Amino acid sequence: MEKHEICKLIIQRIKDYIFSPDCLEAHRGKNSFIRKRKLSMLHLITYLLYTSKASMLSNISSIQEELGNEWFPNVSKQAVSKARQNIDPSLFRELFNISVDLFYSNIDKRKRWHGYHVFAIDGSKIEVPNGKSTFEFFGEMFTHPDHERKYTAGLASVVYDVLDDYIVHASLHRFLASERSAAIEHMKNLQALDIYTDSIIIFDRGYYSEEMFRYCVANGYLCLMRLKESIKLTRSCNGEKIDKLPGNKKKHIEDIPIRVIEVILDDGSKEYLATNIFDPSITREMFKELYFLRWPIELKYYELKERLLMEEYSGKTKTSVFQDFYINLLLANLTSLIKNKVDEDIDRNLNPANKYRYQANRTFIIGKMKKLLPKILCNIKDLICIDALVKDAFRARSQIQPRRKCKRKNRKLVCRKHFPNQKYTF
Repeated sequence: MEKHEICKLIIQRIKDYIFSPDCLEAHRGKNSFIRKRKLSMLHLITYLLYTSKASMLSNISSIQEELGNEWFPNVSKQAVSKARQNIDPSLFRELFNISVDLFYSNIDKRKRWHGYHVFAIDGSKIEVPNGKSTFEFFGEMFTHPDHERKYTAGLASVVYDVLDDYIVHASLHRFLASERSAAIEHMKNLQALDIYTDSIIIFDRGYYSEEMFRYCVANGYLCLMRLKESIKLTRSCNGEKIDKLPGNKKKHIEDIPIRVIEVILDDGSKEYLATNIFDPSITREMFKELYFLRWPIELKYYELKERLLMEEYSGKTKTSVFQDFYINLLLANLTSLIKNKVDEDIDRNLNPANKYRYQANRTFIIGKMKKLLPKILCNIKDLICIDALVKDAFRARSQIQPRRKCKRKNRKLVCRKHFPNQKYTF
């Protein structure tokens, strides 16, 4: 099935889900939405899927103008803010899961690297708004120099299909949560979806530990982990070697082999990788290529933070944070389906004699998708508009800048960048 057709299938399934009272029942707060009021659960779902990063008053005004009072009544922002707390974020997690399930059950051919599917797991610190419920869940992590103003943040973690550009599973935790525990949760999800066979999972530096490596081996996950330069395995490595992690007979822990590879970068610096892939046909240079395939997960976090503005929340409570988190993941996956379809059309139709190559403009697609999705769910537009979006995105393609490199900035979260009283105007 073509990827834009999968996108239409996902939107239709989401529409069926939110219009089913039985499906919504599991996500409704106790004693909420049981009487006929101005704001129904469906109204609020539509509002949250439509919401931009502007102020609540601007969003309410915009949604009434574009969708009409039938799909959103004339109510105060206080009413919206209070009512949304009665929708469990698990609803939007379920909508995101629908996008994952339907993609992997309907995709005809997945991309491979030398016969393997490739996943990357990584975490990222994200800002969350200050509030009683967010402090209680995420913790009080940052203190202003005057030791009076407190801040907090969360740990987002995702497993990402780097070749097919798709977020498979994601979670949001308190700031000091374990990235390795989140990674194990992701791997279990890959197994539940039955997509981990013939797959390699790439981990950045910081994930490696003997216990983590043993977990991958014991559960049949092929992995590639970057090692810290200071540990024993790297100090004794010169090029490539097969080492072993010693076991413990008293604890019935066996020795297991580990392949350690030294990679020399373009600037002459060295990195060290560990893997449980012992196929001699996969050479040292190929492992270098494989490890750098994880870079798209960094770009995906950039997309979530800078294009979808994940850290600009529509509410200040823990419930609002999780609602927005899963909505952004859903939009990212729908956008990816359209972009990949358009990229395929560009490669198929453009003249190979052109001096430059082109790709779909992801920012353009994100903006269009955020407007189209709620209108399709409200029956204002038909699913045929997804075909029109593909054509529009093809015409709005962007030139790929050859040999373009940007030095990565080492950013530390030492102060806040996003403030609820400084909202965007769109």
